[in-house]
Amino acid sequence: MKRTFIAMAILLAAIFFTPITFHAAAKPLAPSLIITAEYTPYKRLMEPDLVELFRKYKVGINLFVRNNQLNDDLDRLYGIYEKANVPIIFQPLLPIKDGLYLNKRSVGVYLDYLDVVFAWAESHHHKIQALMVDIEPTYVELAPGERPPGILKGLSRLRKDLGRESFDASIPQFRRVIDKIHAHDAIAVAATFPYVIDDRMKGRHSWEDLFGGPVATLDWDFLAIMMYTSWYVEFGKGIGMDWDAAHYLAYDYAKDMKAIWGDRAGVAVGVTNSGQGHEKVIYTSAAQIAPAIAAVRAAGIEKIGIYDLKGILESGDPESWFKVLSGTPPQVPKKGARPAKRMRRIFRTGGSVIELMR
Repeated sequence: MKRTFIAMAILLAAIFFTPITFHAAAKPLAPSLIITAEYTPYKRLMEPDLVELFRKYKVGINLFVRNNQLNDDLDRLYGIYEKANVPIIFQPLLPIKDGLYLNKRSVGVYLDYLDVVFAWAESHHHKIQALMVDIEPTYVELAPGERPPGILKGLSRLRKDLGRESFDASIPQFRRVIDKIHAHDAIAVAATFPYVIDDRMKGRHSWEDLFGGPVATLDWDFLAIMMYTSWYVEFGKGIGMDWDAAHYLAYDYAKDMKAIWGDRAGVAVGVTNSGQGHEKVIYTSAAQIAPAIAAVRAAGIEKIGIYDLKGILESGDPESWFKVLSGTPPQVPKKGARPAKRMRRIFRTGGSVIELMR
Protein backbone atom coordinates (compact mmCIF):
# COMPACT_ATOMS: atom_id res chain seq x y z
CA MET A 1 0.00 0.00 0.00
CA LYS A 2 2.83 2.37 0.90
CA ARG A 3 4.54 1.68 -2.46
CA THR A 4 1.26 2.37 -4.25
CA PHE A 5 0.86 5.66 -2.39
CA ILE A 6 4.43 6.70 -3.24
CA ALA A 7 3.95 5.76 -6.90
CA MET A 8 0.73 7.75 -7.07
CA ALA A 9 2.45 10.73 -5.46
CA ILE A 10 5.25 10.59 -8.02
CA LEU A 11 2.75 10.31 -10.86
CA LEU A 12 0.75 13.30 -9.60
CA ALA A 13 3.91 15.31 -9.17
CA ALA A 14 4.93 14.48 -12.72
CA ILE A 15 1.54 15.59 -14.02
CA PHE A 16 1.39 18.85 -12.10
CA PHE A 17 5.03 19.94 -12.17
CA THR A 18 6.40 18.69 -15.49
CA PRO A 19 6.39 21.48 -18.10
CA ILE A 20 3.61 20.94 -20.62
CA THR A 21 4.88 20.46 -24.17
CA PHE A 22 1.54 20.87 -25.97
CA HIS A 23 2.41 22.65 -29.20
CA ALA A 24 0.27 25.77 -28.86
CA ALA A 25 1.30 26.40 -25.26
CA ALA A 26 4.93 26.71 -26.30
CA LYS A 27 4.16 29.54 -28.70
CA PRO A 28 2.58 32.98 -28.62
CA LEU A 29 -1.12 32.34 -28.25
CA ALA A 30 -3.41 33.12 -31.14
CA PRO A 31 -5.14 36.49 -30.69
CA SER A 32 -8.32 36.40 -28.63
CA LEU A 33 -10.19 38.87 -30.83
CA ILE A 34 -10.19 38.53 -34.61
CA ILE A 35 -11.76 40.19 -37.62
CA THR A 36 -11.63 38.27 -40.88
CA ALA A 37 -10.63 40.02 -44.09
CA GLU A 38 -11.67 38.01 -47.13
CA TYR A 39 -13.11 40.58 -49.53
CA THR A 40 -11.18 43.75 -48.64
CA PRO A 41 -8.44 44.76 -51.11
CA TYR A 42 -4.92 44.72 -49.70
CA LYS A 43 -4.52 48.39 -50.60
CA ARG A 44 -7.36 49.29 -48.20
CA LEU A 45 -5.98 46.99 -45.51
CA MET A 46 -2.70 48.91 -45.60
CA GLU A 47 -4.27 52.31 -44.97
CA PRO A 48 -3.17 53.80 -41.61
CA ASP A 49 -6.66 54.41 -40.19
CA LEU A 50 -7.56 50.72 -40.44
CA VAL A 51 -4.21 49.46 -39.16
CA GLU A 52 -4.63 51.79 -36.17
CA LEU A 53 -8.05 50.31 -35.32
CA PHE A 54 -6.58 46.80 -35.19
CA ARG A 55 -3.69 48.05 -33.06
CA LYS A 56 -5.78 50.23 -30.74
CA TYR A 57 -8.33 47.53 -29.88
CA LYS A 58 -5.80 44.67 -29.83
CA VAL A 59 -7.62 42.77 -32.56
CA GLY A 60 -5.87 40.31 -34.83
CA ILE A 61 -6.55 40.10 -38.55
CA ASN A 62 -7.52 36.79 -40.11
CA LEU A 63 -6.17 37.36 -43.60
CA PHE A 64 -7.51 35.37 -46.53
CA VAL A 65 -4.77 34.78 -49.08
CA ARG A 66 -5.57 33.46 -52.53
CA ASN A 67 -2.88 31.88 -54.68
CA ASN A 68 -2.56 34.99 -56.88
CA GLN A 69 -2.03 37.16 -53.78
CA LEU A 70 1.31 35.67 -52.79
CA ASN A 71 3.01 38.78 -54.11
CA ASP A 72 4.75 42.04 -53.20
CA ASP A 73 1.50 43.65 -52.01
CA LEU A 74 1.14 40.90 -49.42
CA ASP A 75 4.77 41.42 -48.47
CA ARG A 76 4.13 45.13 -47.82
CA LEU A 77 0.90 44.41 -45.94
CA TYR A 78 2.65 41.89 -43.72
CA GLY A 79 5.41 44.35 -42.95
CA ILE A 80 2.93 47.10 -42.00
CA TYR A 81 0.98 44.87 -39.61
CA GLU A 82 4.11 43.36 -38.11
CA LYS A 83 5.48 46.85 -37.44
CA ALA A 84 2.16 47.81 -35.78
CA ASN A 85 2.37 44.64 -33.67
CA VAL A 86 -1.00 43.43 -34.99
CA PRO A 87 -1.28 39.62 -34.95
CA ILE A 88 -1.88 38.03 -38.35
CA ILE A 89 -3.60 34.71 -38.87
CA PHE A 90 -2.71 33.51 -42.35
CA GLN A 91 -5.61 31.76 -44.12
CA PRO A 92 -4.49 30.38 -47.48
CA LEU A 93 -7.02 29.31 -50.10
CA LEU A 94 -6.27 26.78 -52.81
CA PRO A 95 -6.62 27.85 -56.44
CA ILE A 96 -10.26 27.78 -57.55
CA LYS A 97 -9.56 24.83 -59.86
CA ASP A 98 -8.62 22.85 -56.73
CA GLY A 99 -11.75 23.88 -54.81
CA LEU A 100 -10.33 26.52 -52.42
CA TYR A 101 -10.70 24.49 -49.20
CA LEU A 102 -9.14 21.55 -47.41
CA ASN A 103 -11.24 18.40 -47.52
CA LYS A 104 -10.85 14.68 -48.12
CA ARG A 105 -10.65 15.22 -51.87
CA SER A 106 -8.10 18.04 -51.80
CA VAL A 107 -5.81 17.06 -48.92
CA GLY A 108 -2.93 15.99 -51.17
CA VAL A 109 -3.01 19.25 -53.11
CA TYR A 110 -3.34 21.21 -49.86
CA LEU A 111 -0.24 19.59 -48.40
CA ASP A 112 1.75 20.60 -51.49
CA TYR A 113 0.30 24.10 -51.40
CA LEU A 114 1.44 24.59 -47.81
CA ASP A 115 5.00 24.22 -49.10
CA VAL A 116 4.33 27.09 -51.53
CA VAL A 117 2.87 29.26 -48.75
CA PHE A 118 5.73 28.74 -46.31
CA ALA A 119 8.32 29.14 -49.09
CA TRP A 120 6.79 32.53 -49.92
CA ALA A 121 6.94 33.60 -46.27
CA GLU A 122 10.55 32.51 -45.89
CA SER A 123 11.65 34.13 -49.13
CA HIS A 124 10.13 37.43 -47.95
CA HIS A 125 11.51 37.07 -44.42
CA HIS A 126 8.12 36.82 -42.72
CA LYS A 127 7.10 34.47 -39.92
CA ILE A 128 3.68 32.86 -40.15
CA GLN A 129 2.68 32.71 -36.49
CA ALA A 130 -0.70 31.02 -37.01
CA LEU A 131 -2.34 29.40 -40.01
CA MET A 132 -6.10 28.98 -40.34
CA VAL A 133 -7.20 25.89 -42.25
CA ASP A 134 -10.69 26.27 -43.72
CA ILE A 135 -12.26 22.80 -43.90
CA GLU A 136 -15.25 22.81 -46.22
CA PRO A 137 -16.59 20.93 -49.24
CA THR A 138 -14.95 21.60 -52.59
CA TYR A 139 -15.94 24.98 -54.01
CA VAL A 140 -17.57 24.74 -57.42
CA GLU A 141 -17.37 27.98 -59.39
CA LEU A 142 -20.63 29.15 -60.89
CA ALA A 143 -20.92 30.33 -64.47
CA PRO A 144 -21.80 34.03 -64.96
CA GLY A 145 -25.47 34.49 -64.10
CA GLU A 146 -25.83 30.96 -62.74
CA ARG A 147 -27.75 30.65 -59.48
CA PRO A 148 -26.34 28.63 -56.56
CA PRO A 149 -27.75 25.09 -56.39
CA GLY A 150 -30.71 24.45 -54.10
CA ILE A 151 -30.33 22.64 -50.80
CA LEU A 152 -31.34 19.22 -52.20
CA LYS A 153 -29.02 19.47 -55.20
CA GLY A 154 -26.19 20.68 -52.98
CA LEU A 155 -26.65 17.84 -50.51
CA SER A 156 -26.82 15.35 -53.37
CA ARG A 157 -23.40 16.51 -54.54
CA LEU A 158 -21.95 16.34 -51.05
CA ARG A 159 -23.37 12.87 -50.48
CA LYS A 160 -21.14 11.48 -53.22
CA ASP A 161 -18.09 12.16 -51.04
CA LEU A 162 -19.51 10.42 -47.95
CA GLY A 163 -17.89 7.19 -46.82
CA ARG A 164 -16.38 5.65 -43.72
CA GLU A 165 -13.42 4.21 -45.59
CA SER A 166 -12.45 7.49 -47.25
CA PHE A 167 -12.97 9.34 -43.96
CA ASP A 168 -10.72 6.95 -42.03
CA ALA A 169 -8.12 7.07 -44.81
CA SER A 170 -8.05 10.87 -44.64
CA ILE A 171 -7.23 11.02 -40.91
CA PRO A 172 -3.46 10.47 -41.29
CA GLN A 173 -3.44 12.88 -44.24
CA PHE A 174 -5.12 15.61 -42.18
CA ARG A 175 -2.67 14.88 -39.39
CA ARG A 176 0.14 15.55 -41.87
CA VAL A 177 -1.38 19.00 -42.45
CA ILE A 178 -1.10 19.75 -38.74
CA ASP A 179 2.41 18.32 -38.59
CA LYS A 180 3.55 20.40 -41.55
CA ILE A 181 2.24 23.60 -39.95
CA HIS A 182 3.98 22.66 -36.70
CA ALA A 183 7.20 21.90 -38.58
CA HIS A 184 7.27 25.59 -39.52
CA ASP A 185 6.77 26.53 -35.87
CA ALA A 186 3.26 27.89 -36.49
CA ILE A 187 -0.06 27.41 -34.70
CA ALA A 188 -2.56 25.18 -36.50
CA VAL A 189 -6.12 26.51 -36.38
CA ALA A 190 -9.07 24.74 -38.01
CA ALA A 191 -12.25 26.50 -39.14
CA THR A 192 -15.41 24.47 -39.59
CA PHE A 193 -19.17 24.40 -39.06
CA PRO A 194 -20.79 24.08 -35.61
CA TYR A 195 -22.53 20.79 -36.36
CA VAL A 196 -19.27 18.91 -35.74
CA ILE A 197 -19.92 19.64 -32.06
CA ASP A 198 -23.00 17.40 -32.30
CA ASP A 199 -20.79 14.75 -33.91
CA ARG A 200 -18.33 14.90 -31.04
CA MET A 201 -21.10 14.68 -28.43
CA LYS A 202 -22.69 11.70 -30.20
CA GLY A 203 -19.43 9.90 -30.92
CA ARG A 204 -19.91 9.91 -34.69
CA HIS A 205 -18.45 11.62 -37.77
CA SER A 206 -21.44 12.34 -40.00
CA TRP A 207 -21.31 16.15 -40.28
CA GLU A 208 -17.52 16.07 -40.34
CA ASP A 209 -17.62 13.68 -43.28
CA LEU A 210 -20.29 15.67 -45.13
CA PHE A 211 -18.52 19.00 -44.77
CA GLY A 212 -14.95 18.06 -45.52
CA GLY A 213 -13.16 15.63 -43.25
CA PRO A 214 -11.87 14.78 -39.77
CA VAL A 215 -11.72 18.22 -38.21
CA ALA A 216 -13.21 17.46 -34.77
CA THR A 217 -11.43 14.10 -34.72
CA LEU A 218 -7.93 15.58 -34.56
CA ASP A 219 -6.18 17.75 -31.98
CA TRP A 220 -5.70 21.14 -33.59
CA ASP A 221 -4.06 23.85 -31.52
CA PHE A 222 -7.32 25.79 -31.80
CA LEU A 223 -10.69 25.00 -33.36
CA ALA A 224 -12.92 27.82 -34.63
CA ILE A 225 -16.55 27.31 -35.60
CA MET A 226 -18.23 29.49 -38.19
CA MET A 227 -21.33 30.37 -36.17
CA TYR A 228 -22.89 32.61 -38.77
CA THR A 229 -26.10 33.43 -36.93
CA SER A 230 -27.55 35.47 -39.76
CA TRP A 231 -27.86 32.28 -41.81
CA TYR A 232 -30.31 30.78 -39.33
CA VAL A 233 -32.47 33.90 -39.43
CA GLU A 234 -32.54 33.77 -43.22
CA PHE A 235 -33.17 30.05 -43.62
CA GLY A 236 -34.88 29.10 -40.34
CA LYS A 237 -37.90 31.37 -40.35
CA GLY A 238 -40.18 28.40 -40.98
CA ILE A 239 -39.39 26.96 -37.56
CA GLY A 240 -39.46 30.27 -35.70
CA MET A 241 -35.83 31.35 -35.95
CA ASP A 242 -35.33 35.08 -35.47
CA TRP A 243 -32.36 37.08 -34.20
CA ASP A 244 -33.01 36.16 -30.56
CA ALA A 245 -33.22 32.46 -31.41
CA ALA A 246 -30.10 32.64 -33.57
CA HIS A 247 -28.15 34.24 -30.73
CA TYR A 248 -29.39 31.58 -28.32
CA LEU A 249 -28.31 28.91 -30.81
CA ALA A 250 -24.84 30.48 -30.81
CA TYR A 251 -24.80 30.39 -27.01
CA ASP A 252 -25.94 26.75 -26.95
CA TYR A 253 -23.30 25.56 -29.42
CA ALA A 254 -20.56 27.67 -27.84
CA LYS A 255 -21.35 26.30 -24.38
CA ASP A 256 -20.92 22.71 -25.58
CA MET A 257 -17.83 23.63 -27.54
CA LYS A 258 -16.24 25.18 -24.47
CA ALA A 259 -16.97 22.01 -22.48
CA ILE A 260 -15.23 19.86 -25.12
CA TRP A 261 -12.28 21.98 -26.28
CA GLY A 262 -11.82 24.37 -23.37
CA ASP A 263 -9.49 27.28 -24.09
CA ARG A 264 -8.78 25.91 -27.57
CA ALA A 265 -12.31 26.82 -28.67
CA GLY A 266 -13.09 29.87 -30.80
CA VAL A 267 -16.26 31.19 -32.42
CA ALA A 268 -16.76 33.53 -35.38
CA VAL A 269 -20.10 35.34 -35.66
CA GLY A 270 -21.59 37.02 -38.71
CA VAL A 271 -22.16 37.60 -41.50
CA THR A 272 -21.78 41.29 -42.23
CA ASN A 273 -21.83 41.20 -46.02
CA SER A 274 -23.32 39.06 -48.74
CA GLY A 275 -19.98 37.64 -49.80
CA GLN A 276 -20.45 36.51 -53.37
CA GLY A 277 -24.06 37.70 -53.32
CA HIS A 278 -25.74 34.63 -51.87
CA GLU A 279 -26.85 35.91 -48.45
CA LYS A 280 -29.80 38.25 -48.14
CA VAL A 281 -29.89 38.62 -44.33
CA ILE A 282 -26.78 40.21 -42.80
CA TYR A 283 -25.66 42.26 -39.80
CA THR A 284 -25.56 45.93 -40.74
CA SER A 285 -24.45 47.58 -37.49
CA ALA A 286 -22.27 46.91 -34.49
CA ALA A 287 -25.25 47.23 -32.14
CA GLN A 288 -27.03 44.49 -34.05
CA ILE A 289 -24.18 41.99 -33.73
CA ALA A 290 -23.44 42.80 -30.07
CA PRO A 291 -25.93 40.21 -28.70
CA ALA A 292 -24.20 37.46 -30.70
CA ILE A 293 -20.85 38.42 -29.18
CA ALA A 294 -22.41 38.66 -25.71
CA ALA A 295 -23.96 35.20 -26.08
CA VAL A 296 -20.72 33.54 -27.16
CA ARG A 297 -18.82 35.29 -24.38
CA ALA A 298 -21.43 34.15 -21.83
CA ALA A 299 -20.67 30.57 -22.88
CA GLY A 300 -17.09 31.08 -21.74
CA ILE A 301 -15.52 31.56 -25.17
CA GLU A 302 -12.64 34.03 -25.17
CA LYS A 303 -11.49 33.72 -28.77
CA ILE A 304 -14.18 35.53 -30.76
CA GLY A 305 -14.19 36.80 -34.32
CA ILE A 306 -16.42 38.69 -36.73
CA TYR A 307 -16.88 37.77 -40.36
CA ASP A 308 -16.24 39.91 -42.41
CA LEU A 309 -14.32 43.20 -42.54
CA LYS A 310 -15.95 44.26 -45.82
CA GLY A 311 -19.36 44.74 -44.19
CA ILE A 312 -17.77 46.53 -41.24
CA LEU A 313 -16.16 49.08 -43.54
CA GLU A 314 -19.33 49.51 -45.60
CA SER A 315 -21.33 50.29 -42.44
CA GLY A 316 -19.70 53.71 -42.30
CA ASP A 317 -18.64 53.36 -38.65
CA PRO A 318 -15.95 50.68 -38.47
CA GLU A 319 -14.66 51.70 -35.05
CA SER A 320 -18.01 50.85 -33.43
CA TRP A 321 -17.54 47.20 -34.47
CA PHE A 322 -14.08 47.07 -32.92
CA LYS A 323 -15.51 48.57 -29.72
CA VAL A 324 -18.33 46.02 -29.61
CA LEU A 325 -15.98 43.12 -30.25
CA SER A 326 -13.60 44.14 -27.50
CA GLY A 327 -16.01 45.60 -24.94
CA THR A 328 -19.34 43.74 -25.06
CA PRO A 329 -19.96 42.01 -21.69
CA PRO A 330 -21.24 38.41 -21.53
CA GLN A 331 -25.01 38.00 -21.57
CA VAL A 332 -27.04 34.81 -21.88
CA PRO A 333 -29.85 35.46 -24.38
CA LYS A 334 -33.13 35.91 -22.56
CA LYS A 335 -35.29 34.88 -25.51
CA GLY A 336 -35.24 32.36 -28.31
CA ALA A 337 -34.39 29.18 -26.41
CA ARG A 338 -37.31 27.12 -27.72
CA PRO A 339 -36.77 27.60 -31.49
CA ALA A 340 -33.00 27.41 -31.01
CA LYS A 341 -33.24 24.05 -29.27
CA ARG A 342 -35.66 22.90 -31.98
CA MET A 343 -33.09 23.85 -34.60
CA ARG A 344 -30.40 22.01 -32.67
CA ARG A 345 -32.54 18.86 -32.57
CA ILE A 346 -32.98 19.09 -36.33
CA PHE A 347 -29.22 19.13 -36.82
CA ARG A 348 -28.76 16.20 -34.46
CA THR A 349 -31.42 14.22 -36.31
CA GLY A 350 -29.81 15.22 -39.58
CA GLY A 351 -26.53 13.86 -38.29
CA SER A 352 -28.16 10.50 -37.56
CA VAL A 353 -29.59 10.36 -41.10
CA ILE A 354 -26.23 11.25 -42.64
CA GLU A 355 -24.57 8.54 -40.56
CA LEU A 356 -26.88 5.97 -42.16
CA MET A 357 -25.78 7.19 -45.60
CA ARG A 358 -22.13 6.59 -44.83
